[in-house]
Amino acid sequence: MKMSLENIKIGMCVGQDLYTESGQLITPNNTFVTPELLAKLKKFKIKWIEMSPAAPDDNPNTTDHVEDIPDIFDIRNTPGFKSFQSETSEAAESLTSSLDSISHKSPDTVHIDMINNLSTLLYENNKSNLNLIDMVYNMHEYSDAIYTHSVNVGMIASHLGHWLGLPDDDIKLLVTCGLFHDIGKLLIPKEILEKSAPLTPEEYKIMYSHTTKGFELLDQFDDIDYRVKRVALLHHERCDGSGYPMHFMGDELDKYSKIIAIADVYEAMTAERPYRGPICPFTVVDYFEKEGLHKFETKYVLKFINKMVNSYLHTKVLLSNGKEATVIMINKNIKSRPLVKMDGGEFLDLSVTPEIHIVKMVS
Repeated sequence: MKMSLENIKIGMCVGQDLYTESGQLITPNNTFVTPELLAKLKKFKIKWIEMSPAAPDDNPNTTDHVEDIPDIFDIRNTPGFKSFQSETSEAAESLTSSLDSISHKSPDTVHIDMINNLSTLLYENNKSNLNLIDMVYNMHEYSDAIYTHSVNVGMIASHLGHWLGLPDDDIKLLVTCGLFHDIGKLLIPKEILEKSAPLTPEEYKIMYSHTTKGFELLDQFDDIDYRVKRVALLHHERCDGSGYPMHFMGDELDKYSKIIAIADVYEAMTAERPYRGPICPFTVVDYFEKEGLHKFETKYVLKFINKMVNSYLHTKVLLSNGKEATVIMINKNIKSRPLVKMDGGEFLDLSVTPEIHIVKMVS
């Protein structure tokens, strides 16, 4: 149903893609209304919007007044993020125990119920209206040792599954696939995993073996879903056949492996590594736009790009010219190069300014 802006409440769901007169995306369909979105709609003088019939959340902060909306929403200061941070810390500790048991080939000490409970916990976090992608990015600033790559991949994959409209059982399975996709790395020498210099050809060969080693480890356990084992083997495959270890292509890959592959690349690139700092999410989007449409399932990666970049609207960023700016709108055709507003008030369209790009997100 179409509603006037003054009657829209926080927690309602937008029922259409909203664009400016110049074709810039303001917000995609099925986006929940937040304080910053209301402020943006008011700024661009949007009067009427098609809304989903979904009722607003039971939120004590829900308001009818657009005038009182804050300009900045810092997700790291919200109770939701603090709870999320605590729960995923516990999840990482539980995962460590499970992975260690499996890697030491001790089936009797692995509790499948604990694994399932862990997957359910992360799946429930996915159902929150809070911005999971931003949460995962911000968690890198707290502790990569606690918020492990595997936990993050499981959460990102579950979110992508939700965006793709997959059934709940598939989404829960994606969480489990994410948790165990890299288990084979527990059998890779630590000096290779943590090496700060480029790997030698022989070291790369050893590193690549984590996929087959992971499958073999998980295959000892009859209670672990075969699809989870398959993802451990195939998450480095690519739809164009350029991946490893089997060089599978397109339809030879199952949907779980395709989704985990996207989540794995995004999480790995945005995380800090011994040999480099974290890569800016917009740089990762640029990679997906230039190379990912051939290497990954196209409809999956397009959905991921669209949803992910919109999670960074109103985020403060540092540009390559040394100046800070705020992401205002996402360019419909080149999502890695949005419209930004400089601290001085002027606007800069990065899609027509190739000499300038976003370097990093600013806290």
